[in-house]
Amino acid sequence: KRLEEAKATPAAEPANTDDEHSTRALFSDEWPKAEKALVQTQKVQRQMLDAVRHNNMIDLTLVHEVSAGLADSIARNQDVLLCLNRIAEQSDSLLQHSISCAVYMAAFARHLNMPTHKVQSLITAALLHDIGKALNPDYLQAEDYMAIPASLNALQKTANLAGEISLWISQHCAHLDGSGSPKISAGQIEKGSRMLAIVNNYEKLTSPQHSKLGPLAASRLLLERTPHKLDVELLQLFIKCIGIYPPGSVVKLTSGKLALVLENSAKKPLLPKVKVFYHSVHQHHLPARILDLSRQQEEQIDSCVDLKKYGLDVRNYI
Repeated sequence: KRLEEAKATPAAEPANTDDEHSTRALFSDEWPKAEKALVQTQKVQRQMLDAVRHNNMIDLTLVHEVSAGLADSIARNQDVLLCLNRIAEQSDSLLQHSISCAVYMAAFARHLNMPTHKVQSLITAALLHDIGKALNPDYLQAEDYMAIPASLNALQKTANLAGEISLWISQHCAHLDGSGSPKISAGQIEKGSRMLAIVNNYEKLTSPQHSKLGPLAASRLLLERTPHKLDVELLQLFIKCIGIYPPGSVVKLTSGKLALVLENSAKKPLLPKVKVFYHSVHQHHLPARILDLSRQQEEQIDSCVDLKKYGLDVRNYI
């Protein structure tokens, strides 16, 4: 029921009400720009992690620049960066998690029509929220809240970072019912902290490298954590923003064909534009073709799938 609310209720309607195609860049045009923004973010994030490990200063100017680059790409066509990020393969799990959270945050904050400076600050918070985990490998296996003091201390020492970004990071493991860490009331938890909690939890549940959950199952699980842990209205808006089947997801159609989700429709979230490439029943490749599920009646999405189950690599089908 709550997932239906995320698709249909007024509370879950996108705050950004521009026509979804009126000013949006073409997928193919935005691809190289989004790829450049993502590669630059990966480069800077590696530098930040290395700086923290060696107790060197972080260049926040570079962090703000890549945050702006992600925000700009999302503004032109968010589906491209979401797709690129989902299919990215990184051996460094901390690097990948931070960047994925930043990409989701960029889309989320823009969806809420937040001011440009606020969008960039939220992206920066997403990039930095787990920075303290670079200091000790044990943090990677521990509960998130255990690394928060290390993250805040590292940011204070290496970047002299304070203000709202530090506050959001400090609160992102707090729960609305007063549990979590720190144990504060719902009224004390900042909106940015609530948003960071959502993208952090969603990324951990859907990371292709570390989770068996598909986007649909993850959304349902997170909705079960409302309203006691997560903000239900913000979570519904987040799901509406990135889609029931986010770009970069692989789905099985009712015919048994496999397809890569490319672009979502705000008006028809269950019927995205996909790229068909393989038949799961007959186990053979198909001539790649783009199919807009909202413009036909023969095919619908049956389920999300893990392409590795078929011995296939999604990056070969872009």
